Amino acid sequence: MTIARTLPMRFFFVAVLFFLSGCATMNLDYEEPSVELVSFKALPVNGFEQNFEIGLKLTNPNNFELPFNGISYQLSVAGETLAHGVAANIPTAAAYGVSRFVVPVSTSLMGGIKVIKALMVNQGQDISYQLKAKLDIAIPFVPKLTVIKKGIIPLGQ
Repeated sequence: MTIARTLPMRFFFVAVLFFLSGCATMNLDYEEPSVELVSFKALPVNGFEQNFEIGLKLTNPNNFELPFNGISYQLSVAGETLAHGVAANIPTAAAYGVSRFVVPVSTSLMGGIKVIKALMVNQGQDISYQLKAKLDIAIPFVPKLTVIKKGIIPLGQ
């Protein structure tokens, strides 16, 4: 092989090494955002499906904004899955900011019956809930993020 033929190949490998070393030294100080359930509104029944709107509050603890492609979520009450949904119109969370938005959720008749049964068993007691949200962050090389928020709905005396 002549030197003229091997020179482009060597240049390519040197460029790749510089690129990889740059990625290795890049320090992205990233903290996971938190998601909280802030409101819950029942909508008219549609056949065997009950629809709701839930209000979510997303807190960004980072010094850069977080744009989102979308979110998928699941709401469980008393250990039973009550509702689930997806949304694509999630507003960008400003740096050190809070983003509030409303998303649709739906539950089947059977899911609602399971939750009502669990509420009847726990009559007069506080009920636990869990919100599981999967955030699709629109930043290259940042994987989807799953956030789980647990809480108590106070029903006891």
